[in-house]
Amino acid sequence: MNRNETCITSFYLCGLALILFFALGGFTNKKIKIACVGDSITFGARLDDPDQYSYPAQLQALLGEKYAVENFGVGGCTLIRKGIPTVWNELPKIKAANPDIIIISLGTNDTCGMGTCGDRKCWEYKDEFESDYRDLVDELSKLSSRPQIYLCAPSPMVLETPGLDSERIAGLTTRKPRLQELIGMTKSVAAEKNVHFIDLNAPLDHRPELFTESDGVHPNKEGYKAIAELVFQKLGNEINF
Repeated sequence: MNRNETCITSFYLCGLALILFFALGGFTNKKIKIACVGDSITFGARLDDPDQYSYPAQLQALLGEKYAVENFGVGGCTLIRKGIPTVWNELPKIKAANPDIIIISLGTNDTCGMGTCGDRKCWEYKDEFESDYRDLVDELSKLSSRPQIYLCAPSPMVLETPGLDSERIAGLTTRKPRLQELIGMTKSVAAEKNVHFIDLNAPLDHRPELFTESDGVHPNKEGYKAIAELVFQKLGNEINF
């Protein structure tokens, strides 16, 4: 091989190496996007700094820089389409993010109705919860990112929380068994659609030290940390950090 042929060969090999470098480097450096979808408990209600201490924020800290966790929690959000507000109104934002992993924790507000939570009407439509959840999973499964989807049993209502007044206790006493019914539906949808399930309910139940005083529904800083750790543990069983 003469000198010119050697130079040409070296030129092409260098070009090929650069193409492979940028192609593989771009893929390797791409962050895995995680969308946390839910209500005020996902948002981080009752915290002084949700951007730092909500469960999605604490999950980000646990996962590290290879992941990008986005909080799609909306206060009062329901899964049932007829709720106000409803997760269905948030779908355009979630779809635009095109996440690789979607974690959904909904159902707490869907227990409102029939005399609880003021004039909210959600439990009146509880028979639509399961079919609406199926439709939601189907919609998100269509994303080009082909996301892994995790359905969560929402965190519990803890009646032992200090400072609960009689009205709050009565409301939560009515709603707590409703939430268990919706959790059963959530498990069924997860099994039917072959998606993941995370139990955020049983591990936190009867643990008032993890919940905001006089509230009993929204976790405190340590409670949000416990949720983040449960999600992190589940993800660790499914993906490589």
